[in-house]
Amino acid sequence: MSFRRPFRFLVLVAGFFATHLLFAPRPAEAQKEPPRSVSFGTHAIGSVFNSVGTGLAKVATDRGSVRVVVQPFSGPPAWVPTMNREGKPEIGIINVSEAWQAYTGKNTPKPLPAGSPEVKAPYPANSNLRMLNMGTDLAIGMPVRADSPVKSITDMKGKRITWGYPAFPAGILAGLSLLATCGMSIQDVGTVPVAEVVSGVRAVMEGRADAAATAAIGMGIVTEADVKVGIRFLPVCQDAEGIRVAQGIMPGGHVKVRSAGPSGLKQDTPLWHYGIVVATSTHMADETAYSLVKTWAEHWKELEPIHPQLRGWRPEVFVQKLATIPFHPGAIKYFKEAKLWSAEMDRNQEVLLRGELPFLK
Repeated sequence: MSFRRPFRFLVLVAGFFATHLLFAPRPAEAQKEPPRSVSFGTHAIGSVFNSVGTGLAKVATDRGSVRVVVQPFSGPPAWVPTMNREGKPEIGIINVSEAWQAYTGKNTPKPLPAGSPEVKAPYPANSNLRMLNMGTDLAIGMPVRADSPVKSITDMKGKRITWGYPAFPAGILAGLSLLATCGMSIQDVGTVPVAEVVSGVRAVMEGRADAAATAAIGMGIVTEADVKVGIRFLPVCQDAEGIRVAQGIMPGGHVKVRSAGPSGLKQDTPLWHYGIVVATSTHMADETAYSLVKTWAEHWKELEPIHPQLRGWRPEVFVQKLATIPFHPGAIKYFKEAKLWSAEMDRNQEVLLRGELPFLK
């Protein structure tokens, strides 16, 4: 009897510790607490996306609970794969069309118009990508010399347009989208080969091309061209069918009238716009996503003075029906609390998770 009692006591003690160890919080669970800092992948220093990322990082760090450190890259292809695979960098900045390409591994949601060159898809599928929020729009158009007789994109039939863009393949999709808004394709114009966007605008300056296939509002080369020879952007067409075709080439794009003022805009002009996306991945904890979005939403007024592209970067644009990849659950939690999320967005989220686009249904 004297032996059995100590033995039973030892069994009870061993059982207690085994149960305690089995159900005690593991170190991995403790690591789910929001990190003290995250890295933010942007384009190279000097680019618009780097400036935007730097502004967002500053406000998040100054006003939020997470320190955000900008990490410049050559472009999203340099950080998207590691974000998808490992969650590093934790956030990144990318345009809405390229975000869809990165998520799905496809080039365009619809077949390209007849006669279009083949453009290789820039990414494999990265299904772990998610969106924190959308921001303001980038605007592109087709620049011509100010003294050109060409007044509209339809006037470009039979004229010379810059083409090829081996150093900037997205230029082809942009040019095809601009043409598509007016029911045109590359077969309707002649082509002048160029390497990238800057050389395309230079070809117009030098008279070697009647129009550049694409250029962004605010580009330094556009300002230079406007000073030296005078430049203006052709208005894109606002036909519903043309816009639908263009969205099948550049998903998330839309037509909006841009006010006169910037170089190349002598009057209010309809241009092709597409949004900026702050991307993350499923590796990010919900609490971190929630905290970042909440900080930007509550302190958006501090963003506007930092860079022109951050003017209008307010909560009302964070959730858009033209979103092209799924939102992060932590971001959705905040959007629902702030009354920015609707039942329609719940349905859109289900479609986006499948790699499909609600606005092309």
